[in-house]
Amino acid sequence: MPKVLAFSGSFWALFVLALSLRVLFSFAVSGFPPDIACFKGWADRVAAVGPSRFYSGEMYADYPPGYIYILWGIGKLKNLFGLSDASSAFLVLLKLPAILADLAIASLFYTLTRGRFGEDKALALFALFALNPAVGLDSALWGQVDSVFVLPLLVGTFFLAKEAFALSAFFFALALLVKPQTLIFTPLWLFALIEKRSAMTFLQSIGVGLATFVGLSLPFALSKVLAIYRGAIGSYQYATLNAFNFFALLGGNWVPDTQRILFLSFREWGYVAIGVIVFLSALLFFSRKDEERFPMVAFFLAFSVFLFVHRMHERYLFPALPFALWWYTHRLDRGVLALFLGLSATFLVNVGIVLLFGFYGVYQFPRYDIRLVGTSLANLVLWVFFLSLALRRRKGEVL
Repeated sequence: MPKVLAFSGSFWALFVLALSLRVLFSFAVSGFPPDIACFKGWADRVAAVGPSRFYSGEMYADYPPGYIYILWGIGKLKNLFGLSDASSAFLVLLKLPAILADLAIASLFYTLTRGRFGEDKALALFALFALNPAVGLDSALWGQVDSVFVLPLLVGTFFLAKEAFALSAFFFALALLVKPQTLIFTPLWLFALIEKRSAMTFLQSIGVGLATFVGLSLPFALSKVLAIYRGAIGSYQYATLNAFNFFALLGGNWVPDTQRILFLSFREWGYVAIGVIVFLSALLFFSRKDEERFPMVAFFLAFSVFLFVHRMHERYLFPALPFALWWYTHRLDRGVLALFLGLSATFLVNVGIVLLFGFYGVYQFPRYDIRLVGTSLANLVLWVFFLSLALRRRKGEVL
């Protein structure tokens, strides 16, 4: 019997419900105006000129080729069916890849946990992600594609935990081709390779990753693709860009990251934070030998970089959500579940408010708004709570 038929009727009922709600909201909500305008323009452009001329400089484009491939297909479908730029069908088509990636991530949790925990708990995990308002807000309402890069990132981390390094490198490269933020998780791959202590494994992993990245970049011209990543590093030079984090709590929203606070600039504090985060993530990783450390460290990297590093956007917290849920499948601790739900709430508030302001053409959220301050403070409290969970486990307490 095909595996797809092995999914229960309850699973398919939840799947159809989650898909239907997303499609409904996709029709009803126009999305974040600048992002939707870019996706529409890029889809039309790549469908018209192909990948070799896409990065010609005639149109602003700051996304690497991973998602442009998807927009290429969308642009071709738009032309095939004669859809107009203003049509609802084109809007839903643009949001569909992220919607399907949402449901693929949720289905992954269901598939991986059903044998271990049973049908009911697996369905609950599916619902926690697929019916999570914060997740649906990002894809179906905003129209962003964070789940499209998180899906291969998550799969790659699964393979990393199983020491399938070449497969892991392949999926890591796919994620990187969609979003440069994938680089946040580089320390986790390096820690696993260092622990393996195999030069051959290291070289094979690097080879597979580079071959995937270069092979898929060549149709767009490798030099132009690399320029996209160099531009991403130097762009948006602000302490924080509507990310309700520690710098926002200090009044840094849309403030140049060269502005000093105490004896360093926001940018310099961000670099210090990166060093501390890498050091702490190494302690978390090497202090344990079980698979739980992989989602825990990935979660820590995603959450900590969002909270303490400069130039963060409001949506950069998104990868922390699936990694928190994966961590929960190892820990089965109500504290980890509370962390997932708490971050879902702060993400919903942060992204929801920014999206609402965007509908009115306002893209710089007020620096000292009580909603910004309160949500930023809540994120800081949740980070401290994470540390208490991680340290408590390391001390060997019974949970």
